[in-house]
Amino acid sequence: MGHGGRISWGRLILGGTLGLAIAAVLVVLIGPLIVTKVKGGSNYRIVSAEMAPALLAGDWVLAEALLQGQAPPRGAIVVYDHPKERGVERVMRVVGLPGEMIQLRGGALYINGSRARMERLEDLVISRRPPGRHMAMPLCINDPVALNGECHQELWRETLAHGVSEIVMNTRRKIGVAIPSAGANGDNTGIFRVPNGEVFLVGDNRDIALDSRSTRHGMVPIHKLKYRVWMIHTSLDRSARFLTPRFERFFLRVE
Repeated sequence: MGHGGRISWGRLILGGTLGLAIAAVLVVLIGPLIVTKVKGGSNYRIVSAEMAPALLAGDWVLAEALLQGQAPPRGAIVVYDHPKERGVERVMRVVGLPGEMIQLRGGALYINGSRARMERLEDLVISRRPPGRHMAMPLCINDPVALNGECHQELWRETLAHGVSEIVMNTRRKIGVAIPSAGANGDNTGIFRVPNGEVFLVGDNRDIALDSRSTRHGMVPIHKLKYRVWMIHTSLDRSARFLTPRFERFFLRVE
């Protein structure tokens, strides 16, 4: 039995073109058709790695309209208007609700003084290359890593109140989530008191996310929350030389 062989450039180009054509049909036709079934829904493209690993640059997501003036449940991933920059939309996860006290210590999230449960998962291993146009190189816990080398990123399952859980990413070798490290970027904060009518949002990729921990962002008024993300319908890998469909992420439910 053979063990493979060379693939001609013709087949490679044909296969890539066919894959892109299928992805384009899904983005242009199927996505909007599904959106029309969701009252007030939105078809939204992810352009940053701040919500990795849940959402990757190049994901196209479906989002349903939120009830005006009502805070979404803890753990929801929401599309919202930036609280300090006009005309800028962002995507983050709700972790703090009105009236609560939020703090990070050593990378672990505390809600009203109670620490979220953290479970270490297997590292995510990717090729170290730019994730897309005009985007920074990924950070690696095993730095220094050469271009196209194996980049390791820590994954942790974080369980919040009421059993809500998500997977968060650590990309700097500084944690031991329970061990505070002086000067860590956003891993050690003061106590934030969430005002009435606002929520506290953070990105799952904690080391690069610009979110409610930063004075450049801050907490977000509930009236600026627009949609709740619920499904990835198409995903295109923007780090490859050519846009490549990530078929394993098509029609993936977002948690």
